[in-house]
Amino acid sequence: MKEYIFKNTKKVPSRFGGQMYYVFFNDGERSFRTCVDSTFRNFVKWEKLIKNAVAGDVVVGLVEKSKGLIDADSNPKYKGNIYK
Repeated sequence: MKEYIFKNTKKVPSRFGGQMYYVFFNDGERSFRTCVDSTFRNFVKWEKLIKNAVAGDVVVGLVEKSKGLIDADSNPKYKGNIYK
């Protein structure tokens, strides 16, 4: 299973009334991102990661949708931190 390293998140107001989170990853060669809106159903899959992840956390279970984009319907799982 491919591993992705969490880099950071950026939070902006959503046009649907909640918050939009841009989540950034790196696989060691390329950068990836995904967009998760707090008003959408898939937010429950991402909420724990968004609120608790720190730079260097290794995440598995992500599906690449297109070049540089992670499918927001993926099931992210925490696997550890590269710095610990």
